[in-house]
Amino acid sequence: MNINHIALTFDPGIGGACAGLAAGCKSGRVKMAFDPDELVTLTDHGIMKLRSAVRRAMVLLPKDRVHATIVREGRRRPLKFEQIKGLAERWEKQPLRNERE
Repeated sequence: MNINHIALTFDPGIGGACAGLAAGCKSGRVKMAFDPDELVTLTDHGIMKLRSAVRRAMVLLPKDRVHATIVREGRRRPLKFEQIKGLAERWEKQPLRNERE
């Protein structure tokens, strides 16, 4: 399985349930694992693999790109375009794996 990591910025809020999370993360960034073969929903485009959703979001017209979101099963927050763009840039730098592996 090919798992990629990207740092996502989060807003820890003011105290409350997020206080411990903020204290444990000095930089305000959290590393999350993304499986390119995970099934996700690209808003207004349907269910597909994460890799396909990222590619499709990147070829949308600029006015549509800003509204692109990817919803992952069991995750509270969808990936917004800036996060999608970060994944695309990261995956672009990595060689494509052989599909027969």
